[in-house]
Amino acid sequence: MYGRGPSRLHCRLVREDCLSTFNEPAIGTYHGKFSGISTMMRLPHVTNPDGLDIALVGVPYDMGTFVRPGARMAPAQIRDMSRFIRNVNPATGVAPFTLCQVADFGDAPVNPMNVEGTIEKVTVFFEILAHAGVAPISAGGDHTIPLMILRGMRRAGRLDAPVGMIHVDAHADVLRTNADVFEGVEVNHGTFMRLAVEEGLVDPKRTVQIGLRGSQYSHDANDFAVDAGIRMIYQHEFEELGPKRTVAEIRARAGDGAMYCSIDVDGLDPTVCPGTGFPEPGGLTMREMQQILRGCQGLDLVGADVCEVNPSLDPSGNTALVAANLMFEQLCILAEAVSKRRA
Repeated sequence: MYGRGPSRLHCRLVREDCLSTFNEPAIGTYHGKFSGISTMMRLPHVTNPDGLDIALVGVPYDMGTFVRPGARMAPAQIRDMSRFIRNVNPATGVAPFTLCQVADFGDAPVNPMNVEGTIEKVTVFFEILAHAGVAPISAGGDHTIPLMILRGMRRAGRLDAPVGMIHVDAHADVLRTNADVFEGVEVNHGTFMRLAVEEGLVDPKRTVQIGLRGSQYSHDANDFAVDAGIRMIYQHEFEELGPKRTVAEIRARAGDGAMYCSIDVDGLDPTVCPGTGFPEPGGLTMREMQQILRGCQGLDLVGADVCEVNPSLDPSGNTALVAANLMFEQLCILAEAVSKRRA
């Protein structure tokens, strides 16, 4: 599925190349992990996208959730826990910081007092990044944010066609707004996938949802996804398929087209990610997530996000640590894709 780990010589050459060419995590014998200002993966914080290939971004938005808010605090905690990220993926051998210029681009502008205005501002934020040719990996925030990100990329002309999506989640997020559930509020974390398909941002026939298992409002709650042609892998089916066959389905659907990866941490089991607003028992393990993401190496990824970390529900920081590592796995895929497109 993926290559053997890098040799010591490869790691040494990677370090030398990285130091002479691109940003890399600030590594020090003593101070590297516990001192200094927290940035994503200990990379420089920049405010100008010029010269960047990939931006690590926070989107501290949780106005799209209606139970247990607090995900607005996630980017800060993920930054802190990302101090543990190093340079090289031991399973795939990918050293993303030698392939692309990566930096922490700070947080998208969010005003909790103005939901509609914030949705527009976040969309513009990602439009600016896309205009500069920068691919985003974002730390949410609730799971409304992929809709804003993709809208911004399309406005900038970076999406020639709807993207395929790797969507890890306990929930399909294709609910329809009605008085019983959302009281007519259309844009929220339970509707983002439906809206993304309806707006032509996501190609449902090139989309795979993994880890679905939460109890539903009704038998037909997910019919939109079925009718649209999304491949829905419920957790009970994943247990039969396993990571390898799941990856095979993703790759078959993805083909050579552009892909986006969105991970709601409630797709993982609450024993792995207790700090999330909608925990659902019986989910994916971190090892299974690593196998899935590493198996997606080589796909034409154009962006990614990890959402729904709620620091108030996991003060230990373990959920944020998992999120930081998931972002690193996404970065390894994206850095190779960006490097290939640039060649």
